[in-house]
Amino acid sequence: MFRIITILGLLLVSPHTLSANSIELDMASLVDDLMSVDNAIKKRINTSGRQRMLTQRMTKLSLLISLHIEKDKNRKKLMKFAKLYDTTLSEFKKGNSKLNFSKDDNDKINKQIAVVDKLWKEFFNNVKVIDSGKDKGDKALNYIISHNEPLLKESNRLVSLYEKANKSQNYMEKAMVKIVNLAGRQRMLTQKMTKEKLLCVKGKKEYKKSIVKTIKLFDDSLNALINGDPKQNIPKPSNKKIKNQLDKVKKLWDELKPLYQNFNPDAKTLTIIIKKNPILLKEMNTMVTLAEQETEY
Repeated sequence: MFRIITILGLLLVSPHTLSANSIELDMASLVDDLMSVDNAIKKRINTSGRQRMLTQRMTKLSLLISLHIEKDKNRKKLMKFAKLYDTTLSEFKKGNSKLNFSKDDNDKINKQIAVVDKLWKEFFNNVKVIDSGKDKGDKALNYIISHNEPLLKESNRLVSLYEKANKSQNYMEKAMVKIVNLAGRQRMLTQKMTKEKLLCVKGKKEYKKSIVKTIKLFDDSLNALINGDPKQNIPKPSNKKIKNQLDKVKKLWDELKPLYQNFNPDAKTLTIIIKKNPILLKEMNTMVTLAEQETEY
């Protein structure tokens, strides 16, 4: 950032002392630096947003295991994503040069990372119990069911702090950061609504209201991404790759939405949800990646 200010200062104070080639090279470097800062912010939001999603994915997998649905396969997935959450949280705490993550110097962000870390440690311990197959009386499962949303809430606060740390005054840059966050939240909602559907199947009727809200939030947010939303400062996309990807998500969502809304699903309906939910997540994840990498929406 200091180098960016220095170059701008030179251009303002003594533009005639610099050669045309020198100015061109410095300006090109300046643009690269600005894009690097913007990309780093979007990467932080994407990665912290993935953490938000993983809280729900781990809970969904724990429920599938408790329902004896592909237990061995889902145990492997559960530990894979638990280790991913743990590793990523460690990267946020300490920094990781390979991922272009430096340790953040924002006190609010560091305090929030500590809050998340405290909740995560016990959550992770209970995930390990489920993986071991020694969850007596569903004690670990019940812990995860009752504590996944507090972990989600604090993980979401971390995403929000990363978004607020973006000081850009450029409308499009601010919009793209918001879009990465919104699309990332959609990833989480794919897992949350499936978790809530499985809890309903297990007889927890109080989750019916929750899943109705989650379905509506996913639906409204997808419409905002596709058609734009001036209230949220989200433009309508013109980028062909993004438009095509959103069309894929919409087509899949139109198929799955009525199945999620069915509160008396038969075995076939539930099988379709379980099979196609990861596909919806994958397509939504592709959308987040495009929003992070593309410079135009």
